[in-house]
Amino acid sequence: MASIKEAYDSTIGESFTGLKLLLWAIPFGYCRKAMTSGSMDIISTIIVSIFILLLLGFLAESANNACEKKPELVPGINIFSMILNGIKALVALSVYFAIALFGTQISCSYINLGEHTVLSMSLKILIGLLFYSLPVSGFAVYTRKLDIFEAYNLKKVFYILGEAFMMFSYLIIKLGLLTAIVIGFISYLFWLFVGLDNYLINYIWSIAIMYNLVIGTNYIAQFSEEWMTLYEKKNQVVEDGVKLY
Repeated sequence: MASIKEAYDSTIGESFTGLKLLLWAIPFGYCRKAMTSGSMDIISTIIVSIFILLLLGFLAESANNACEKKPELVPGINIFSMILNGIKALVALSVYFAIALFGTQISCSYINLGEHTVLSMSLKILIGLLFYSLPVSGFAVYTRKLDIFEAYNLKKVFYILGEAFMMFSYLIIKLGLLTAIVIGFISYLFWLFVGLDNYLINYIWSIAIMYNLVIGTNYIAQFSEEWMTLYEKKNQVVEDGVKLY
């Protein structure tokens, strides 16, 4: 069964993972700052776009390594391979993300509970999790073979969709609490003594996000291997029964 603890241990315990993520956090921090500044020029836009492709490829390869139980979970920096896998992941998941984005926006626009702010926010979060479990399901199917056509195998995607919603919700809550406790305390100390407008705390946030992405990817890979294996066994039994008949 997929385990957050196992995903965390395998990510933290792997040799050189820390160093790799420290290096990844440098361009990630730059791109995050550029995107939140609200004033990106052409060069910044190109750099951010290339980095997003690299990051998608990096996460796809990490998940595939976890599915195939390779000794190295976090891949080395092979730019061409990562850009290629990033483009493939973008094609494989873009439709699902578009459905999730517009579906969430349209559905949430109908929620207006007046003074019940907490209930309204809770419903919007629930709707967001429901819709975004679709690209998570697509990623879980895609990541086993890094095959675009597999990602659009709707029979497989909808087979794990309900479980993906539960898994994704649990993952968000668990990682959110862990990050809030560890990084929240560090951020509070910076705010108290130094302030939050400095490069060091922004770099620490970038490191935390990179770790969360890799741990989450590892967890989704465990989920994918578990449920896709069950799916294949179930269909093999059906096929064998048909042949015998």
